[in-house]
Amino acid sequence: MIVKVTYDDQKLDVFDTATFTAATPLGKSNMLTNFEVRFDTLGDGGLWMAAHSYQAEKMEDNDGQVPAARRRRGWEFLLADAEELGHVELVVVDGEAIMKRVFGELVDLQAFDEAAYECIGSSSKGLHARIAELFGYLKRMTGKPNPKVPGIPAEVVDAVISSIEAESKMREKEEDEQAEEWGDMDEAGW
Repeated sequence: MIVKVTYDDQKLDVFDTATFTAATPLGKSNMLTNFEVRFDTLGDGGLWMAAHSYQAEKMEDNDGQVPAARRRRGWEFLLADAEELGHVELVVVDGEAIMKRVFGELVDLQAFDEAAYECIGSSSKGLHARIAELFGYLKRMTGKPNPKVPGIPAEVVDAVISSIEAESKMREKEEDEQAEEWGDMDEAGW
């Protein structure tokens, strides 16, 4: 797993789980490693990644049963501390953006994408358009004036809706000005 953290000063941290310092950091009997990027603990001092192991240990008498390796809690690694979180712009895990700063707030793209896929399907639209589209869908489905958009703070939803409305008004104004500039084409003797 490769985790990339980009900061507002263009600093880039890259964490690569395939290149542990030791060849077998979780022991020789580790058969499977479970990596967790912990977004649920952002308020607890930063962005953490945990590495847990599944140890295959030799059993003396298994009564014909297939042996099972159980997960053992492993180590936690601090990827970005609480102070650095205020400067994080983007977090990418194995090529997929999973956190992004939008209008000054970190949004959980993983939670958003899951809800968007379920409710409005996949799309090649930009993030702002997709947030507005999911907000509109949730508004119609729930009947609530301001439904919660998964992964997106309410302030970001409000800012996105406002910016889209402002951009739409500006586009209409520009089209009206252009239409006035060209006038009625029939009058020009076409």
